[in-house]
Amino acid sequence: MTDPTLIGPFAMATRTDNEIRELDLEAGRELVDEQARKYLGISGEEFARRWEAGEIDADDDPDVMRVAMLLGFAR
Repeated sequence: MTDPTLIGPFAMATRTDNEIRELDLEAGRELVDEQARKYLGISGEEFARRWEAGEIDADDDPDVMRVAMLLGFAR
C-alpha cells in the first residue's frame, strides 16, 4: 500500500492551517521588532529609522525585504 502523503521518494506533504489575526498598532510594532531582531539583529525601531533614511537596501539581504514588508503594521 502506498502512503498518500508521499509526493516523491523523500518528500511528505504537510498541511498547515493559516489564520488571520488583527493587530493593533502596538502588536504590529512588536511583530516588526521581533522579526527585525530575528532576521537582522537590530530592533524594529532601528530598522524603520534606517529604512526610511535609505541606509538599508533590500538588495543587500533577502531578509531585509522580509522585515520591510511588515512596516505597514507598525505605522
